[in-house]
Amino acid sequence: MIHKSLSSIWPSIVWTSVIFLLLSISTDGLGGNGLLGIPGFDKVIHFSLFAVFVFLWGSYYSINKKYAPSRVLFILIFLASAYGLGMEYYQRYFTNRSFSLWDALADTIGSIAGAWVVKKSPYGNRGRNQN
Repeated sequence: MIHKSLSSIWPSIVWTSVIFLLLSISTDGLGGNGLLGIPGFDKVIHFSLFAVFVFLWGSYYSINKKYAPSRVLFILIFLASAYGLGMEYYQRYFTNRSFSLWDALADTIGSIAGAWVVKKSPYGNRGRNQN
């Protein structure tokens, strides 16, 4: 069941859209105490969003064997990091949210973590000589 859903492109597309929506909503009501009153918790959210992003896209490409897992994961880390940085600029100019390099860094680290999970999963580990 999980393998079948990860082999579809739709979870990846939906998650990419969810990231856009979540990073576009207003944070006015949160005050200066951080998300849930925990300072820095938004970095955990950024990390998690982008770890799942790379996991879903990486699993999709690995299951469908369109590209070698190592190459596609490297490209996905780059694209996810660019998406995260782009969202920071989007927040700065088109929402009431501010630009944060720390958020972009959390996105990148989450992307790397997501790639690591894919590589260690049955979907990304196709054997030493098959990469």
